[in-house]
Amino acid sequence: MNTSLDSLSRASSDPTPVRRLPAWVIPLAIIAGFAVLFLALFRDRLLPAPDVKVAIVLATVSDTSAIPQTSSAGMLFQASGWIEPDPLPIKATSLVDGIVETVNVLAGQTVKKGETLATLISEDARLALATAQQNHDTLRSTRDAHLGAIDSARKKLEGAQAMAKSAETLRDEATDRLARFERLTSRAIPEQEIVSARLRVAREEAQLSVAAALTAEAGAEIEQLKLETQVKENEIRAAAIEVEKAKLALSRTVITAPIDGRVLRLLAAPGQKKMLQDNDMESSTIAILYHPAKLQVRVDVPLADAAGLQIGQTAKIRCSLLPDKMFEGVVTRITGEADLQRNTLQAKVSITNPADQLRPEMLCRVEFLGNASTGPTTQQAVTTWIPEAAASDGSAWVCDPDSKRVSKRDIKKTAETRDGFIRISDGLRPGEWVVLSPANLTQGQRVNPTLSQP
Repeated sequence: MNTSLDSLSRASSDPTPVRRLPAWVIPLAIIAGFAVLFLALFRDRLLPAPDVKVAIVLATVSDTSAIPQTSSAGMLFQASGWIEPDPLPIKATSLVDGIVETVNVLAGQTVKKGETLATLISEDARLALATAQQNHDTLRSTRDAHLGAIDSARKKLEGAQAMAKSAETLRDEATDRLARFERLTSRAIPEQEIVSARLRVAREEAQLSVAAALTAEAGAEIEQLKLETQVKENEIRAAAIEVEKAKLALSRTVITAPIDGRVLRLLAAPGQKKMLQDNDMESSTIAILYHPAKLQVRVDVPLADAAGLQIGQTAKIRCSLLPDKMFEGVVTRITGEADLQRNTLQAKVSITNPADQLRPEMLCRVEFLGNASTGPTTQQAVTTWIPEAAASDGSAWVCDPDSKRVSKRDIKKTAETRDGFIRISDGLRPGEWVVLSPANLTQGQRVNPTLSQP
């Protein structure tokens, strides 16, 4: 028993040392992990891409025999498209800078014209309005004070005029007395009286001049006060404009719906900053609206079929959301520029009576109809052609211009050939790239294409 206890105590006192990994193992494992991730992401880019020559699938239009048509219009061609607002979506925009306080609507919600969509924090605008109103009131009080000063100046003018009238009377009296003294003989009146009369005339002349000066001064003061009052009137009108601007800024902190419609996209959240002067085009947009009853389809029509497009042309529209329902449409616009990469021309087809379930950016199929007539019509058939070197064993390799990757596709060849091209009845679309003389290619392989001109 003692022996076992001693052995246990020795074992506890002499523990076996733990083996630790070298310090270089962890960095090496991290580097190895990054290397594996890099190879997984960029393996295709690191591998060399073979050079291949590609050619564009060509299309020709040929007239078929005349076919009598007496009732309805037939389908000329069809193309895919996406629903969008007609003619354009409408933005509800904040016309002042501010911070969003509340948002009262959600995406997809139906709103009425004038309904509040969102509000901005309005304390600053309210203070600016109060300041503008106070300044307007102060200027009006200053104007009223000037009007009171004009009344006082008028009374002062009346007093000066009365003083001048009195001085003029006294001067006339003194002048008449002096004239009487001078007509008398020198012995009839003492010389002192004559001198005194002359001095009195001079004194009254001076008093009259003083009264005239006071009168002129009072008149000039009135005119000055009138001009200052006019300045105050102009300042009051300018202050009134500032009050109206402050009221307008305060009212613009409430953003309302400009139309009856549905919220296509909501671009505001509480606490978000909205600015008019910013590089972001949507920096001041609160919501984008559209009218559910005004929808159209933007259709990318292949150039081989674009010759059959015309304004006012009728069309039928199908959407995968409502597969059993057909919508009527009319071509309203054809864009002025074709898409070189897609080899298409875009057209706008207005939906006559859209369903409420339809939403923008839904994919649909548009069938373009020919005009109905009572006589025979000539139909046009579109045929596709590829170089004979690209077609082998009922298949062809198609190259995606964007990803530079190839995929094998089954095709249906015909016996018709022309200038080294063979006609394809099915499997390829005009404008696609096909690989010439494909060899040793795999599905999804990245290549380095070189376009061969026909």
